[in-house]
Amino acid sequence: MTTRIPRNAKRVFYATESAFRTGPDGKVGRHAAREQSSTTFREARKFLDGLGAVGSVSIWTARSQQTNAYADRRADGSWVALDRVTGTWEPLPDPTSPTK
Repeated sequence: MTTRIPRNAKRVFYATESAFRTGPDGKVGRHAAREQSSTTFREARKFLDGLGAVGSVSIWTARSQQTNAYADRRADGSWVALDRVTGTWEPLPDPTSPTK
């Protein structure tokens, strides 16, 4: 899936699949596998959910010119997002579940 990022985008979300490999020393390491850039978190979430993979989403903002952690997809398929005020990871609701 290819997403066109506008040249003047204020935010870009980077979805990265994590792959775990055993090195020659026998240690298991976490490595980046497939990646996708998108302009919305919904697209980034859909990418990782479609792969059914553990991964993370980071966000780049034009204002700060920095990339920061945004959300993680766990092995069980649940999502957690970083609460910037408290610095803790909070569970995200399932987008397919009905809300009030």
